[in-house]
Amino acid sequence: MAPGPAPEAMLAGTVHVVLPPAERARRIALALSVVAVAFALACGACGRRAFMLRAEPPDLLMPWVLAFLVLLLVALLLRMGAAICELLWLERTWSNLPERLRKVGPIDQVSSALALAISFVPGIAWVWKLGLVVGISDGFEAIRASIPYAAPVPKRLGMAAVIVSWIPGLNVYVAPFLWEMFATRIDVCVKEILGRAPQDRSHAPP
Repeated sequence: MAPGPAPEAMLAGTVHVVLPPAERARRIALALSVVAVAFALACGACGRRAFMLRAEPPDLLMPWVLAFLVLLLVALLLRMGAAICELLWLERTWSNLPERLRKVGPIDQVSSALALAISFVPGIAWVWKLGLVVGISDGFEAIRASIPYAAPVPKRLGMAAVIVSWIPGLNVYVAPFLWEMFATRIDVCVKEILGRAPQDRSHAPP
């Protein structure tokens, strides 16, 4: 995605450039999640059929078991692809915050590289993503003081999307769509910042 005109923020002697949101990555994540749900539903149907045939000869049972396993694998791979696209969106959105606003819990000035790297650490990644969502929401609220845009920042929605993703089942059927709603609304905020008049494009974050 080619970046267009962007506002610039003077911060500690440097120029911060806000890039267009990573809408393509967000839309690909949504599409992969929808297809993953379809495969998960088909997987469940095959699993139920296999359970009903558990007392039957292997030649009747095994095709359903195999179909269940293949569909489950495909659904998992699709969700992994969607998760990677979500991380690409996160990286672009995080980089759109001035450095002093890139804060995760007690950690200040978290770089985009560090934000992505910790997102791959098992276990910690779940809580880290929640911290990133809170950091993004608080950061864009702070930007509002210097660039007064109208779009609301959906902090609670983002937190709900991450928390729901911790629950088996809901992490496939509900969480991706809550995340899409959160990401779409954050992109609206970015677009409003990009759409400010030229005289408002140089700003210092609070």
